[in-house]
Amino acid sequence: MQQDINKQLAETERLIERLGHQAEQEAAMVAVLPVRFSENITAFEKYLPNVAAQFKNYKPTRPFRFFCSENGIPNLLWLDTNVAQYGEDPYAECLQQIESVLNSHTMTRLAFRREENVLNQIHVEYLNKLVDVNIEAENTLQKKQSAIDSVPLSLMFGVGLGYQLGYLLERCDIANLFIFEPDLDVFYASLYAFDWAPFLDFISSENKGFHIFLGQDEETVMLDLSMAIGNRGAFLISTVLSFWHYPSEDIFKLIDRVISEFHLLNKGWGFFDDNLFALAHSAENISLGIPFLLKNKKIDKKWTDIPVFIIGNGPSLDAVLPLIKQYQKNALLVSCGSSISALHRAGIRPDIYVSIERGKAMADFLSLIDDSDYLSKILFLSTDVAHPDHKKYFNKIGLGFKFNEPMYTLLISGFPGLAEQLEPLQSTNPLVGNIGVSMPITLGFKNIYLFGIDNGYRDENHCHSKFSAYYDDDGKQIDILARSSAGSMVAEGNFGGEVVTNALFSMSAHVIGNMLENSPQVTCFNCSDGMKIRGAQPLHLDNLLISYSEINKNELIENIHGELYSPLNTTKEQINEKLNVAFFNELIDRIVEEWDVPVHSKIDMTLRMQRQYEYLKIIAGTRQHHIHRMLIGTLNYVFSMVSVLAYRFENEEETMVFVKKAIEIVQSYLMKAKELYPNALSFVDECKPEILNSFRKNNS
Repeated sequence: MQQDINKQLAETERLIERLGHQAEQEAAMVAVLPVRFSENITAFEKYLPNVAAQFKNYKPTRPFRFFCSENGIPNLLWLDTNVAQYGEDPYAECLQQIESVLNSHTMTRLAFRREENVLNQIHVEYLNKLVDVNIEAENTLQKKQSAIDSVPLSLMFGVGLGYQLGYLLERCDIANLFIFEPDLDVFYASLYAFDWAPFLDFISSENKGFHIFLGQDEETVMLDLSMAIGNRGAFLISTVLSFWHYPSEDIFKLIDRVISEFHLLNKGWGFFDDNLFALAHSAENISLGIPFLLKNKKIDKKWTDIPVFIIGNGPSLDAVLPLIKQYQKNALLVSCGSSISALHRAGIRPDIYVSIERGKAMADFLSLIDDSDYLSKILFLSTDVAHPDHKKYFNKIGLGFKFNEPMYTLLISGFPGLAEQLEPLQSTNPLVGNIGVSMPITLGFKNIYLFGIDNGYRDENHCHSKFSAYYDDDGKQIDILARSSAGSMVAEGNFGGEVVTNALFSMSAHVIGNMLENSPQVTCFNCSDGMKIRGAQPLHLDNLLISYSEINKNELIENIHGELYSPLNTTKEQINEKLNVAFFNELIDRIVEEWDVPVHSKIDMTLRMQRQYEYLKIIAGTRQHHIHRMLIGTLNYVFSMVSVLAYRFENEEETMVFVKKAIEIVQSYLMKAKELYPNALSFVDECKPEILNSFRKNNS
């Protein structure tokens, strides 16, 4: 009995001792926390002043208190739920998580494959060479098996109290760290617990990229991520390490949105040959005297509320063709791209035809219709990069400058006063349906209906309108043409269920959704049985009722073409003088020469890429902005491919041998660009791809 009493007394004494020790630790913690907060705020004032200003006098929305066990590590207790942020040992918990993440080998990488070079473009030629180096390395080197030791970009969802950050940077050399913390109270608490000050000093001293997204929700996260990526280098998304630090509903919503839309970040980069075509076609269109859209010009107010039918070539177009024919006198008909072949076959003449492609193939496609009278009476609206051969088919043409193409930036910087005259077009890519929606909104129309703007399909044997040139005379889909619409993703359907889509279709719907949300004056009805589009109201054909009276189309078209567009008083020779070949050559030489210096590590390579990306960012703010546009997409593509190569394999020294080969290909690509640039305005596309022979000739 006495032995049991003594044992209990000893345990009680130890408990009292532990509690006393814990009380001492908590007292010390309480003294340290405000000091650490003050030091952290000072550090954020130095590096991220907006964050410091937001949290210096922040009032949390949820009550919490700090506590610690005998180990003295601050932990967080949420008083409304009585749940702690971590378990008994927060440091050990965070260390275990980081070791697990780095050993999981779950980095996301972009995939590249060889492409047929049908247009004889140097971009495709040199990217194919980079693919070959990647394949050679894959057949030679051992893929990464040990813990991830370096990465160009890491996305961490949830900061918690920040303890994992030290372990992450100790064990992995991260060129760019992006942190998403939707809960402002959590970040505020981390300012007391984690030593942000030395962390920020380290990031700065090592020239590492750091971005913290605070308070984002799933509706804003992709826009903010896109801007941050664009600032540091879009090529960084080619190899990404992502993980969440602590579970929460808000964090998982962010992750779901980023996963579903991450593919949008690597679309629309453009590349050098494409930009040569853009400059040459634009210059030729200007010299031909084709009129361009004038700034702040809108249609007469009496036309703003008329129904505008935007007609794409999706499979759901077939069901609505009779209704379009029924209402063709009561609505403005806008045909997008290849849908014109379906409309012609159905006996419907659109009022406006829009196109977005710059290649000669799109102009040559019109020859398949074999009906010059039909085409000549249609108003053709497009962008400055449209192939000059379109002039052969249409009596009336109006073009608008794409704001993100090199010619627009060259004109507004090189010709004072033009910026005040020209209305740039936005949201016109990546597919023709985008300009189909963008153009009427830009002109001032407010009542829009979408037909055949499907951005996907429900039946893999029905990817376009069966009336169009994508189907043979027996109504059978032409296989080689169907491949361009092949889908590998699913998306929510406009009328429920799911449709099969792909990255381009998805991006197209995303861009249309953004434009509609930014155009509150516009009412848009989506009558297409395809992908759901934000901002467009689903409208079944059975409920479609157009009560507008017959429209005087001749007067309306004259209002658009005659009053909203005007030729430019600028010559091709004047434009050529603004190319600044000397500056272009100097920039290329600098980039190429910098790669002559050996690269010793993956991170060294990534930081050098980012420095050269920074050159183009600086140029974007000067009169040479068009040179930024000429090269930015190319650098993103080639740097992406080299980055994927560099971070895939186990032995860094062996890997860098292949990286050197890849860099030499990049240098050759840039030197070839230097050779071609002086004759940029002569680079009109003259190629007629064989695939045009596969389309049905529409002469019925």
